[in-house]
Amino acid sequence: MATTNIDGKDYTWGEGDRWLVEIGKGSGSYRTKYALATPNQAIFYFNAINIGRGFKKRLTLEQGGRKVRIARVAS
Repeated sequence: MATTNIDGKDYTWGEGDRWLVEIGKGSGSYRTKYALATPNQAIFYFNAINIGRGFKKRLTLEQGGRKVRIARVAS
């Protein structure tokens, strides 16, 4: 188990957990763009994605089928 601090909050994660970068449009649901193993990779990809008007993106941590939302941005 490892702990990562993102924006002042601590998140504990293990080897089986996945960091998801998801993209959505309008009021619809999100689709996973990247599924990554470490938070450093996930934060890099989350910040690198430029979203257009009407799109949104979020960073989530998936732990055993449960999703924890870390960050969200909408245009």
